[in-house]
Amino acid sequence: METPTMSLHLSFFAAIDMLPRIDTPVLATTFGRDWPQFLKRGWLTDEGHLTHVMAPFLDSECEVEVEADPDAGSYRYRSPQNGRAVVQPLSAIALCGIQIAPWLADLATLIGIEDRQRSSRQCRTPNHLWHLGELRIAGTHDFAPVFVARAWGRVPVSEMLSTLNDPFWPRGGIVLRHQRDSVELPRDHVMRGLHEFVRVDDGQNVFDASAFDRVLRGFVTPSGEPEPVEFLQGNRLKLPHFPESRELSAERAKIIKQMWSVDGRAAPEMSWAEVNRIVNTGYQSFDDAFGGKAEREDVIALVRRGKYRVRRNP
Repeated sequence: METPTMSLHLSFFAAIDMLPRIDTPVLATTFGRDWPQFLKRGWLTDEGHLTHVMAPFLDSECEVEVEADPDAGSYRYRSPQNGRAVVQPLSAIALCGIQIAPWLADLATLIGIEDRQRSSRQCRTPNHLWHLGELRIAGTHDFAPVFVARAWGRVPVSEMLSTLNDPFWPRGGIVLRHQRDSVELPRDHVMRGLHEFVRVDDGQNVFDASAFDRVLRGFVTPSGEPEPVEFLQGNRLKLPHFPESRELSAERAKIIKQMWSVDGRAAPEMSWAEVNRIVNTGYQSFDDAFGGKAEREDVIALVRRGKYRVRRNP
């Protein structure tokens, strides 16, 4: 059986995710057989080769100087053990520099982020977190931030979370990693593995824009299936009687989040005073916050004197 080809984007991501740093030269062997392809795309640069290697000596090793022969594609050194010449492929000690910006640019193109929505300040946490830009949610004028995170476990999580919690982000977005992790992120950001959206078809990298869009809207369903009956993700709301999900203003979303309830439990009955004590929107009532009684009733129902409930399924 033929082994499926991995996307070069994923292969590169997997390699850099394992490194302690990406701002210093590393052995080209780190990138396996795809190294020449990465070099061609500008994701790596040729940084020469090692000048010394460790060679066996007695029961241990010692450092020896190498003599490179680029024309022959090999290097040699004198064995400290017996003085004989040892010849090895030069590729084994080749060094390369990681160029993260070209890879991020190619990834943004693959995802479909418009040129004018590309980030003007990609690096948010050196060596670890980048902001690709804002991706349009299909069929809307709404945009969501897209991030790339590397070696998450080797940086203080508080540093990452502080960046993601910045009020600069207008709504929740997606943090792409080599592999998804069960990390709770602030501001309704969600974490996903890049491999969930990228595959190779007929030798071409293909990005599943529909699946990505479903995540941005706040849910994940198999391709072609309808939206869930109800959900709240970021500022996106879907209630059972809505024909499709809606994007709320930030203030209205704050109100709904306080009244949403834990999954599996009925939405709580709350007064305006109880909700506004937490969200502090500046509005005077639910009707005021939603632009009138009719607009409010479409989302929040009066269930008894002074008590309201989001129109979720029980």
